[in-house]
Amino acid sequence: MTEKRKTAVISELFPNFAEELEKMGFDILKVQSYKNNILNAESFHADMQIFVISDKTIVLLKNNINFNNSIKKIIGNKINYIYTKDEITDFRYPFCVKLNIALVGKYAIGNFKYADTVVTETLLNYGFNLINVKQGYAKCSSAIVGDNAIITSDLSIAKAVSGKLDCLKISEGQIKLCDKYGGFIGGSSFMLNENTLAFMGDITAHTDYENIKSFCKNHNIEIIYIKNTPLTDVGGVILLP
Repeated sequence: MTEKRKTAVISELFPNFAEELEKMGFDILKVQSYKNNILNAESFHADMQIFVISDKTIVLLKNNINFNNSIKKIIGNKINYIYTKDEITDFRYPFCVKLNIALVGKYAIGNFKYADTVVTETLLNYGFNLINVKQGYAKCSSAIVGDNAIITSDLSIAKAVSGKLDCLKISEGQIKLCDKYGGFIGGSSFMLNENTLAFMGDITAHTDYENIKSFCKNHNIEIIYIKNTPLTDVGGVILLP
């Protein structure tokens, strides 16, 4: 019996990366702008609109009807769907980060002052340990390396996870966000499977690449990347359960 293809959720602003994900064997769900906020690229970002807690539970943004229906059509009825208490009505920071939380093993990293209260309560109910950070873009800022390690350029995150997770602090910059180099490493990467970290663009051009490669190797994680393309923050790639 042929194994069912997984679906990768990615912003529709990056058709070139969607094509590369298809070559990796994924079906694609492209995120359209929420609230038709075409002037703000973040309104297209996958990690602003869906939060996967486990292979049985996901959180969906309240009132994002068309996108939520697309998710349900793909996944079916075997998933526990939870809705945020509030919808995002303003995509200016920090009001847009209700779902921007990084899950690493049993830790949840986020700015819980701005996280949706339903998300926070659900994480606690599921036994996650919350690590509160100043950075609202916690998921965007954290490349997850297996179950107990992250890579980040954010000093507040690096300090907050010290003694809890292994963390590689890298230099800021060098990651595109639309036309500017203001992106984050978490938004440019995702765990393809339990042993592989995938980058959207050429991670080897980053000045800290050798440290990144060694760090991943120490955690038995292989790196793959898309060649001949600048490392780009695409707003995350979310794999549906």
